[in-house]
Amino acid sequence: MSLQDRVIRTIEKNLEGKERTTITPATDLRHDLGVDSFAMLIIINALEDEFSITIAEKDFIGIAHVADIVARLQQHYPDLKEP
Repeated sequence: MSLQDRVIRTIEKNLEGKERTTITPATDLRHDLGVDSFAMLIIINALEDEFSITIAEKDFIGIAHVADIVARLQQHYPDLKEP
């Protein structure tokens, strides 16, 4: 499973109670999924668990789309491997 697929799956698992939509790299977290700052913290924590990493919240400032998450993870954690 690719990094992108794992990110999407993690987001899907952690959006309980949110309106469901098909999540793609172009999905806008705020506008398409209704992700607020609290939901973003939940997603960050879930990504930390998924990848066994520690994410600095400041590294995720300005994240708007799913593709942005993937790019930031690749930028800050280049050693992430597919399982």
